[in-house]
Amino acid sequence: MQKGRGDSRPPTSRRASVSPTGGSSSTAAPRSGSPREDSSPSTPQGRVQARSAEGRRSSSLHSSSGSSQPRQGGRTAKGRGSKRPPPSRYRHRRTAGEVLRCKKGKRTDISPSDWDSCGYALRDDVLTRPISYDSQTVPIPRVKRQDITPEWLYENVSCKHRPIIVEGACADWPAMQRWSIDALEERFRHVAFKVAKDDKGKKLRMKFKYYADYLRNQHDDSPLYLFETNVDDNGYIRFLNHDFEVPDLFPHDYFALVNHDSRPPFRWFCIGPKRSGTTVHTDPLGTAAWNAVTHGRKHWVLFDPKESRRIVKGKDVIRSGEDDEAIMYFDFILPRIKKAHPELKVYEGIQGPGDVIFVPGEWWHGVLNLEDCVAVTQNFCGPDNFDTVWRQIRKQREKVAYLWLRNMKRYAPALYEKATSLNRRDGFKMRHERAPGEKLSSCSSSSSESSSDSSSDEAVDLDPAGLQGALRPGLKVGGAAFQHQGSIPAPCHVSSVRPEAIPNVEANSAKRRRVVEDQ
Repeated sequence: MQKGRGDSRPPTSRRASVSPTGGSSSTAAPRSGSPREDSSPSTPQGRVQARSAEGRRSSSLHSSSGSSQPRQGGRTAKGRGSKRPPPSRYRHRRTAGEVLRCKKGKRTDISPSDWDSCGYALRDDVLTRPISYDSQTVPIPRVKRQDITPEWLYENVSCKHRPIIVEGACADWPAMQRWSIDALEERFRHVAFKVAKDDKGKKLRMKFKYYADYLRNQHDDSPLYLFETNVDDNGYIRFLNHDFEVPDLFPHDYFALVNHDSRPPFRWFCIGPKRSGTTVHTDPLGTAAWNAVTHGRKHWVLFDPKESRRIVKGKDVIRSGEDDEAIMYFDFILPRIKKAHPELKVYEGIQGPGDVIFVPGEWWHGVLNLEDCVAVTQNFCGPDNFDTVWRQIRKQREKVAYLWLRNMKRYAPALYEKATSLNRRDGFKMRHERAPGEKLSSCSSSSSESSSDSSSDEAVDLDPAGLQGALRPGLKVGGAAFQHQGSIPAPCHVSSVRPEAIPNVEANSAKRRRVVEDQ
């Protein structure tokens, strides 16, 4: 969900190149897209004027891109866009420059001054428009957490590959209080988070105090989407993991059989300003996903896996010069799709604070943030979707598939038998089974994999969470596999930087920064 899931859309689904997978967004997870139609840049004079406006400083409030320079190309929303919001005014002196830098890196097809050209900040109808349910548009099923059990969800939802919204599934998380924008700014003020990727895949980061300033004051049609993929690896922000837990409704995570450094990206922390979102996509490798919202509201749209990619993405109804960002998709592209294809079944629903949505593997889905939203999402593989995930990963991530299969044989023999049985049934040869020089004609990414065949995972390297029922009987993994820690409860296995070893971020940053920076 990310997917997936890097910024508001994953790398390969961005217009110029662009998943969190999920993150949402957008890791990044591989998803597809097409070249932008509206690639005409503004004039050099307009770019100079925009940069001048962005960089202008005052004693207290600071302006962002709000140039009245007219666009020299397409990017329209049904002909709207002649009326534009006033320039954003920020509290911090450096916010405007940081926003400009990230906008220029994320989208090279339009000028940063044109991010508000459609004027969606001046109209709230897209964000407040009620969902009209009928024979074509049906609600995403909803249940209350207290009315179901994990067993019920597995048998009636996961195994049947149906989406669902579970109300109150994360209502007791500490994140429900700790993840407000104000609370996050207090904790991570000087920590840089990923808010976008450029055309070459480089992560574009911004200190949280600047991003919070941007979020509160932005007027963009499709704002920058904070989609952090390194929560587990970044010593400064891994404390976020203390604020939530994987819902007990989703107990399986077979990718935990691969050590953390080798497994595909699977968890994303995301903050989406109102009007941001992700375009319609499927999550990578056939994985399923859960998405939990702690603050704000999201509008979801889902389509059955059997539906045509061209139809659900609206390729046959988008007109020349129109963009297809999430706000435009929910505004006028989705209504056109429904009108052009009355036989198409569309699932829609609203997710609020404390709610968790389950998106089955291979389901098309897109989301629009109706308010400033904070969420966490995770992709996973379990018994209900193992066949699909295995068939995809063995082609798309050859090295990871090899490591995964090797650990299945060692720690989860029943799962190993299932994977090898699928290989025999399909006549598929793993990389170690093929002759030298023999390659898969459809192999897309094995040459760029960072995993090493020489790595060897011990039982202590694996995360026991998510492996219930899959491990060899009597096998201990993770901290339970330690043998020299004494009789006291086993500590956690350290795979990178210990949280307690990280210096005080606030104190050290305060020593380095100039006093005038926050004036």
